[in-house]
Amino acid sequence: MTMNKDTRTAILDAAQDLVQRQSISGVSFQELAKRTGIKKGSMYYHFESKDDLTLALLERATVDLCESFERGKSKTPKQRLAYYFNIYRLYVIPSEKLCPGGAFAGEWDKLSQPVQEQVKGLLMAQSKGLKSVLLAGIKSGDFQDQGLSIDELTQWIVSCIQGCLLVCRIYDSKQAFESAVKVINCYLMPGEKH
Repeated sequence: MTMNKDTRTAILDAAQDLVQRQSISGVSFQELAKRTGIKKGSMYYHFESKDDLTLALLERATVDLCESFERGKSKTPKQRLAYYFNIYRLYVIPSEKLCPGGAFAGEWDKLSQPVQEQVKGLLMAQSKGLKSVLLAGIKSGDFQDQGLSIDELTQWIVSCIQGCLLVCRIYDSKQAFESAVKVINCYLMPGEKH
């Protein structure tokens, strides 16, 4: 890793792994330096503080999520919803991780106000992307809103998924997640086999 950008990316990758497995309190510059093969003092060249690191980590996760939703716009609403679920099914659960935003919930009161705002921004980006999927599905007739507002549906699904990640981690099983996905699909697409 000779370029600063590569070192910064390696630090963010290591920090994200630690945050998703242990929480932000499990992240130290010493551990990150060890994982990335640089000196602890060099960490401060890339990030002035733990808050600076955390903000960069959350900003990157938000951008990645928004880009993912944008790439999916050419797919059908059903494909987009399945992809949304697969983000968690294929990348988060098998690694026994929480999502980057949800990983901060347990220490919410200890987070600085800027970090709290960035976490909210990540969850808002998730909600906005999911909302666009649901709107497209309702408009195309692929999904039924069952008399709920788009905001209610979006909040319900985001809350279900975030809660399922926690339950899956505690039980060391994907069953809660798979059950929630099935119920959500049955609710949005009644009469179809799921």
